[in-house]
Amino acid sequence: MAAPSSGIGPREAQHRTRSRVGGGLFLACVAASLAACGGGDHSSATSATTGQAPATTSVAPPTTAPTTTVPPTTTVPTTASTTTTLPTTTTTTTTAPTTTTTPPVTFPPIINQAMETMQPRPAGLEAPEVLPSAPAAVSAEASGLGGTYSVTLIATPTEEPVNSPQLASAAGNPASDLGTFSTIASTSTADASRFLRSSRAQDIATCAGPSTPVRLGGTVAATACPSAQGPVLNWDVGAWKVQVQRVGGSKDANAQATILARWLATHALPAAADGGLVSVSVPGTPEAGSSVSSIVLWDHGANVYQTSAPGNELAALDLAISLKPWPATT
Repeated sequence: MAAPSSGIGPREAQHRTRSRVGGGLFLACVAASLAACGGGDHSSATSATTGQAPATTSVAPPTTAPTTTVPPTTTVPTTASTTTTLPTTTTTTTTAPTTTTTPPVTFPPIINQAMETMQPRPAGLEAPEVLPSAPAAVSAEASGLGGTYSVTLIATPTEEPVNSPQLASAAGNPASDLGTFSTIASTSTADASRFLRSSRAQDIATCAGPSTPVRLGGTVAATACPSAQGPVLNWDVGAWKVQVQRVGGSKDANAQATILARWLATHALPAAADGGLVSVSVPGTPEAGSSVSSIVLWDHGANVYQTSAPGNELAALDLAISLKPWPATT
């Protein structure tokens, strides 16, 4: 994607930057019947008369002894013993969920004033929640063109209105420049990604000779190589490219690179779709300037964000990690 028509180029003045209880009853019955039976007996008698005609023999009918019927023994049913299990009461302790409350985002008044000058405002604007430190006050210059919105923060004796004419002299003094943050709006995530890759290619120095391994702080693996602008140190942090360049001169900027590597080991870079770039320039000659400058560039959604700052190798990073979506939502 071609860079937006804001006229803002790499490293220029304007830079851009979100028990269970179970129970039951078991019932059993056992019944038994016992029966008994009884019997009887009988006898006969014969009488005879001598010398007489035979007497009629009367046979007494058999006498049947009465039969005594023994009634069956009745067994009283046995009622099974029923055991009732009392429910077990289970005490459940409910732990209330831990709620992490994120403090609401509040922006300094000068930031709100600078952001409100953009009409209409593109979607996805971000601004710093924390101002850079300054001896007295912080004022701001804001500009917007072609979907790009950029704010430069300036150290002043007293706070001036946004874009006040009184800021002209202070804005031209590098010692008063506290940093710039920008939002470059695009039409799609694909366009933002293309613009990021193009800008990163322009802002990063290309090796003009063989690379040699270097250990920064004894732990971070980097490579050193010469470039047309001066010696550079390169390494990766996730999908981010990191470069520290000595502009002019002949020695690598190991001291500044080590400070940067230690900061990156303990801080989270902004969320980025395709990664980003952290670029630090260390002057090696008087012509290259008098102070270290830095740029942080990344994409998120359909926007590209950039922060830049002079002064030290961490100034732009401190500004970048303070960016939050603007305006604040409640």
